[in-house]
Amino acid sequence: MLIRRSLAIALVATLTWLGSAACQSTVPATKLYLDAVEYVKNANYSEALPLLRQAVTDSAEFLEAQYNLGVTYDGLGVLDSARIAFEKVLSLDSTYVNADLNLGTIDIRTQDYPAAISHLRKVIELDSTLVDSTRVARSYLNLGVALDATNDLDGAIGAFKRSIQLRPDNADAYYRLGAAQFRKAATAKDYPEVIETYKKALELGPTHVNASVAHFFLARMYAATGQNELAVASADEAIKMKPDLAQAYFVKGKALEALGKQDDAVAAYKKAIEKNANYGSAHYALGRIYQKREQWELALKEYKAVAKDTSTPETPAASKAAKSIEDYLKQTAAQKK
Repeated sequence: MLIRRSLAIALVATLTWLGSAACQSTVPATKLYLDAVEYVKNANYSEALPLLRQAVTDSAEFLEAQYNLGVTYDGLGVLDSARIAFEKVLSLDSTYVNADLNLGTIDIRTQDYPAAISHLRKVIELDSTLVDSTRVARSYLNLGVALDATNDLDGAIGAFKRSIQLRPDNADAYYRLGAAQFRKAATAKDYPEVIETYKKALELGPTHVNASVAHFFLARMYAATGQNELAVASADEAIKMKPDLAQAYFVKGKALEALGKQDDAVAAYKKAIEKNANYGSAHYALGRIYQKREQWELALKEYKAVAKDTSTPETPAASKAAKSIEDYLKQTAAQKK
């Protein structure tokens, strides 16, 4: 049956120059649409596409068919065609907010954030009277993503919080809110609110794609606020999810060092370096411990390794420490002669 439909569509294409009624599909547009919707529901977009294209060819103002054609193109990753279909929907009915919502989502994926903001704000404005709380919650969430991408952190935080008010069970909104709050936090005094946001995110979505990131940021914030036992625990959770996360081992090392557990800190720093050989901050931290223990050769080796990481802020201090140790070792060697 599907083969016949494909052939029928091809036949129609060859006869369009005749301009006759015979070019119209023998299957009513409504029937084509209903069959296509079943495919769309099951994400079987390749089967839905020819039916929806024929439906809108036969009935250009078939609003629902145009909308589902956009959904189908979106599902197939053909974003330009999806955009055209959704814009056609809005030309037929400017209040069809699902089309704006989908356009806003496409704009985010193509990084056209001003356009996304415009579409999503329109959805929110129209839905203030139409009242579909789930759609509005999603619109606020996507609006927050677009505002965050344009570095409007206050706007993004406000949008994420509004989304959470409408859908308090949406873990993704909490994760995104936490990330925006963390970026905005000026000092450790701002961390308690961010910590609570990430804790709620992990409670609602412990296996979320960003769960390891949440644990890592929690470890950093706990360490910065002197909650070192919690920092170690959070770093371990991040490592459990991402065993190669060198930064988590480093934060764990800092927290262990603050707790006076020097041997454990050394092990953590070594693990960070194992995951990232040029991790300058880890080399520097390890060098400081060796220097305190008067393990001069080991300290010198670590300080020299710092220079391999050009992004390390400790490079000047490491170079100075290395020079001091080299001078000391030369002086000691000279005295032994």
